[in-house]
Amino acid sequence: MRSFRDFMEERVRHYYTSGGPKIGPEGDFFTAPELDRSFGRAVAEFLLPFLREFERPTLLEIGAGRGLMARDILEYIKERDRDLFGRTTYLICEISESLKRVQEKVLEGFPVLWTEELVPIEGVILSNEFFDTLPVHVVKEGRELHVGDSGEEVWIDIRDPRIKEFLRRMGYEDIDQRIEVCLDCIDFLRKIAESLIRGYHLLIDYGYTSEEITRFPEGTVLGYKKHKVRDDIYSGQMDLSAHVNFSALVEYGKDFGLETVFLQTQREFLTGIPGFLEELQGLSFDGSPEAVERLSRMKTLLISMGDRFKVLFQRKGL
Repeated sequence: MRSFRDFMEERVRHYYTSGGPKIGPEGDFFTAPELDRSFGRAVAEFLLPFLREFERPTLLEIGAGRGLMARDILEYIKERDRDLFGRTTYLICEISESLKRVQEKVLEGFPVLWTEELVPIEGVILSNEFFDTLPVHVVKEGRELHVGDSGEEVWIDIRDPRIKEFLRRMGYEDIDQRIEVCLDCIDFLRKIAESLIRGYHLLIDYGYTSEEITRFPEGTVLGYKKHKVRDDIYSGQMDLSAHVNFSALVEYGKDFGLETVFLQTQREFLTGIPGFLEELQGLSFDGSPEAVERLSRMKTLLISMGDRFKVLFQRKGL
């Protein structure tokens, strides 16, 4: 028997280090950069003035999927500011060899470097749908969920003092429902802060705040297989994830010197970027099949993903 956290960690590691497609039409799920290039270009437009603050900035992306967002960001920077493009180092932190090989093909011809761990940088650390893959402890009414050898759920009194402190600090002690405690998210946020000598942290993922936690009485852990939600998460290989607790990242970020600049929904973030709105408006007046299809995908970024996804922007040393 083991904690659900250990079970999820093993399943996620095996999933991402094994072969076979994970993302896109042939995989198990889509990400925003897979839907339309406008997403990566919008992120690039937003980051451009912040990258210009540094003489030789580094843009470090954590878990870059197939590399599509990296490609769209680099193309945008090259188009808009060739001098900045020449001064910017793009790093991808990736542990999956199969995904790295895909990224290398997508990003062929671009000045990209790879690393398997965070390194000290000045610039921006970026992630899109990464934190949701980190394992979570599942607790309820003073007990923690464990998984038996046959996949049965077993509840045991909470023993880890860090879990108890998390519940106290976040004000969750008296909430009568399943609560996910992602200590790994906090530990990884600390690593990001230690890596960031001076600069910014941009995190995009699906998640919730403390005010929204009661919307998920059974928790948020889900399995995805061939673009379908799976309830039988204890059997077979699939993508396992949990919604990100953004309030916790804001709160614990203070301990690590990360000042929150803003926390917005993805809709608020994208509609605040002029280039994204201009492209959306242009497609609205173009009746071609390609334009109609792209308009539909961009609306998905704003509507079905618009509230579920949040954008956290933090800074350190500035």
